[in-house]
Amino acid sequence: MLMQDANHLQPRATLALLQHYQVGMPQLALYGLSENWLLKECAHLHWMAIARAQGRDEPAFADIDGHRSYAALTAVRLLEAHFDAVTEHAPFALLARLVPHGRAQHYSAQTVRMGNTRVARIELLSALVRRAPGGGNRSVARAQMLPDGDGLTPGTTTLMAAAAELKSLGRAHRTAAHEGEVLRSFDFTPCPNSDFNGAGFLYFATFQALVDRAEFDWYGLRPAVTVERTLYFHGNIDPGEAVRVELLDAGAEPDGFHHRCRIVRRADGLSIADVITRKRFTRRAD
Repeated sequence: MLMQDANHLQPRATLALLQHYQVGMPQLALYGLSENWLLKECAHLHWMAIARAQGRDEPAFADIDGHRSYAALTAVRLLEAHFDAVTEHAPFALLARLVPHGRAQHYSAQTVRMGNTRVARIELLSALVRRAPGGGNRSVARAQMLPDGDGLTPGTTTLMAAAAELKSLGRAHRTAAHEGEVLRSFDFTPCPNSDFNGAGFLYFATFQALVDRAEFDWYGLRPAVTVERTLYFHGNIDPGEAVRVELLDAGAEPDGFHHRCRIVRRADGLSIADVITRKRFTRRAD
């Protein structure tokens, strides 16, 4: 059930959406809550919150000229995750709080709770974009929006500071990624029927799955759950194009491991994403 404040059409500093679930197979992965499912669901709430903030029932956006636009994610950060604490049939809830962050940009802070247990925190930053007329995914650019395109006033100091921090970290990681030496690589051609979304883009959650596929190819089975993951998105590909996941840094930790990857478009070598991951060996490996 999706819930929100009854005065959702009035400008406010934040807009909150709350969704309730019961854990089933769609929400589960091998060692607990599915990270991939969670990222998709958080993005859905993020897009719905933008729509509600603009007085819409669905996330159908247009730029100043009336062309179809999309709320593309530019950064996603997963923190304090305890996915192996989630068990089948357990009830849990996802709360999203949204604020604007600059022209045509939005930030949401989301929390997953199972009873009194906080399972994870997720941050999402998006920008409204559009394709050039007749162009593919390489023609995507920021959409020009009307001055009153948002129904939200500037957000709370805490959320706005968190949004600025996430954006700043993205610039720093992109610089570091360009300077990194490639330790290993993994080539992959995404499947149009499985890895792209209905808007024709390589789905943002596919980037997370690509890094996990690469990790499995490089190291084999290591029963572990993600504790932290940050994804920064810089570009996209068209159906049929291939990508390369490049490992730039990796190391062991007392209870797990970490790595930093760059995802590159094979056709022209453009970096389309940076992904920083930390995982913990799971207690449910047996």
